[in-house]
Amino acid sequence: MEAILAATLEVPFWCSFRVPYTINVHFTYPVPPITTLYGLVACAFGYPADHLAPLEGLLFGIGIQEEGRLVETYSKIIKWDRRDLRNQMRTLVMKQKLHQPVYRMYICGPAGMMMRLAGALESPHFPLYLGESDDLVEVRDVALYPVCPVEASILHSCVPVDAGNLRSGRAMVVHLPVAFTAGRRKGWTGVQYRDYYVAPTVELDREVAAFAVEGKNVVLV
Repeated sequence: MEAILAATLEVPFWCSFRVPYTINVHFTYPVPPITTLYGLVACAFGYPADHLAPLEGLLFGIGIQEEGRLVETYSKIIKWDRRDLRNQMRTLVMKQKLHQPVYRMYICGPAGMMMRLAGALESPHFPLYLGESDDLVEVRDVALYPVCPVEASILHSCVPVDAGNLRSGRAMVVHLPVAFTAGRRKGWTGVQYRDYYVAPTVELDREVAAFAVEGKNVVLV
């Protein structure tokens, strides 16, 4: 038997989900990628670093309640020469941050595991953060719901682009990391990406498989 867990992720100050393609400018994704949600869940459960096997098979979705304000800051970082740790260089890096966004996270999995996760999110093993290690997050309104599949064209979560074309409204198309690639020796060797429509509400030209949760239609992958 499966259940869907929903939880609000409220950032009291700011957060950043770094796009890994640039060096001196750190752009941010507009929403926490699924790989970030993996880390949040693992942190709540107290799993050791890179211990993600228990999370295989879970379905994730993210909805936007408050987009937050995009700001840019400068940070001074130190770059070390690994060949000689006495050598270092200081440089300025521009970072994008999202000021006080609010998201609604959805996870579908075995009912027993979702019950344990609900307790872990309310009383986590490690302090929870969203994005960088100093981007604290407040988790509230944790709830469990029965699995209710529906077909819908108006969706209240981020949606994979290959689900259909936009019928109306606006949405960003973002290349998001969605999973880790396992190596031969049970290590993680890479990241899988997928294009998503990102908006508080996405309206497609066709009905797609979704789940009814809290009066909304959300896509979980």
